[in-house]
Amino acid sequence: MAIQRTKQSFGKRVAKIFLPVLIALNVPLLCIQVDSLLNPIDLSEAGKWAMAGSQAFDYYIVPAVLLVLVIVQWLILVPVWNRWLFKFRRVLLSSLFTGILISVLIAALLGYCTWSNQLGPSINQSNTTELINLIFLMSSFIVAYCILNIITLYFLDRSYIRHLKSQKIQAI
Repeated sequence: MAIQRTKQSFGKRVAKIFLPVLIALNVPLLCIQVDSLLNPIDLSEAGKWAMAGSQAFDYYIVPAVLLVLVIVQWLILVPVWNRWLFKFRRVLLSSLFTGILISVLIAALLGYCTWSNQLGPSINQSNTTELINLIFLMSSFIVAYCILNIITLYFLDRSYIRHLKSQKIQAI
């Protein structure tokens, strides 16, 4: 007896694209909002460039990041997740391990790129503690996004995973 893949509804496929991105992106933004409430910025000390940077972040960077994350979720993460659902027995643990490993590698690359950009062409002294701090900062954001994304996908497909497991048991 072969294991049958049931086709998921359109609503569930759309939810698997948008919901993990919205949840995983809004948690860090919520932390930024809480931090800004706990540590308010005095506008007279910050200057007008701080306000312009905040507006650029809100109006340009967040929508661009949201668009990129939705495209990556749609084209890469959801198809890989759907394949792993069918192949692996413990899909949550294997996907978390692989996702965290890839996230740390990407974060190390982003941290190094940011660090080397801050050095500039004329500065020859390197500060390795600053590099390590940047890698940890990038890793914390990307790993938190990855964990929230995978957990959201797992909860969306929990009934489908149970259905596949029951079919695998009946096939044996």
